[in-house]
Amino acid sequence: MTARRVAIAAVLLVAQATAPLAQDTGADRFAQGMAHHSGDGVLQDYRAAAGHIRAAAEQGYAPAANMLGRYHFEGLGVARDRAQALRWLEVAADTGEPNFVFDLAQVLETDPATTPRAATLYATAAQAGLADAAVNLGVLYQQGRGVAQDYDRARSLYDGPAANGHPRALNNLGLLYVRANGVPQDYARAADLFAQAAEQGLAQAMTNLAVLYENGFGVPLDEARAAELYRAAGQGTARPPDYVYDPRLVPLTLEVEAAALVALVQTGDPVAQFQWAWLVLTDAGSDLANRTDAARLLQRTAHQGHGPSMFNLGLLYMRGIGVPQDYVLGHQWLLLAQVAGVAEAGAALDATASRLTVDQVNEAQRRAHTYTQ
Repeated sequence: MTARRVAIAAVLLVAQATAPLAQDTGADRFAQGMAHHSGDGVLQDYRAAAGHIRAAAEQGYAPAANMLGRYHFEGLGVARDRAQALRWLEVAADTGEPNFVFDLAQVLETDPATTPRAATLYATAAQAGLADAAVNLGVLYQQGRGVAQDYDRARSLYDGPAANGHPRALNNLGLLYVRANGVPQDYARAADLFAQAAEQGLAQAMTNLAVLYENGFGVPLDEARAAELYRAAGQGTARPPDYVYDPRLVPLTLEVEAAALVALVQTGDPVAQFQWAWLVLTDAGSDLANRTDAARLLQRTAHQGHGPSMFNLGLLYMRGIGVPQDYVLGHQWLLLAQVAGVAEAGAALDATASRLTVDQVNEAQRRAHTYTQ
């Protein structure tokens, strides 16, 4: 080692000895946890997220305490434990933050014994300006849960958020007019309210509006429009994802290219295998045998780390096309595609997540994590 390098090393050692040790703050650990929660730059992994979030909560960081309570209530990456959920949600709510108070009330509402306290907390959060809390409290008054049934009080709680376009407030206010609960029955008014909420994608409002069209209540009788709304409500608001093509490759636009690909596919060329599979999957007229072959080829290229192949394979498992339907495997491959940088993966995960239970999501994340090791 030269004298100059010795001098540099000595300076570094002195600096390391005298500098204070860096220590993650609660906010730092929470940020790490939320990156794992959302899959931002890392594999989405609720178990890993829970570890960071717990560390931040134990350092007294209120947002982490709130998230840890939600994790325990939903069973995301940790065991479902209502007592632990309430423990951490209480810690967060004690700060007075309206959103944390609201989250605590939501859990308390799930038990009739604690619903009255939920109503009190909703009122606190609503007074602080949280529209969701006002709507939830309105539901309790409308149904008479935890409070004495009071339709006038429910309506007054819905009025403000509805005027600002809150979809659930619009829908629930519409139900009051349909049922003549505290207001004169007015189907036309209800239809208008349902329509405003339906335009924002609220499935319940779509169904309620469909019933009015099906019977001609407040709107002209229109069975075709009713059927359209029923379908929209059943499909949800998320647009079904499309198969993706690798933007780094030359677009396939000519049918003759498909024939040229066959020879390359048989040589085992991974690019050709992906391209041929994509052509098959995007051809509405392709037969079952071809879709099965496409799935088989995508399995090969996905295992080689090709992001678009991972994404398309995930959709195949979700849909049961060319492979047995398996939501866990589908979710696993979509997670891996997200880490591989496929921009559409996040939206696809959101669009398909409702098909999985929490346990299935946890298992898919475990498998994806194992796959990357």
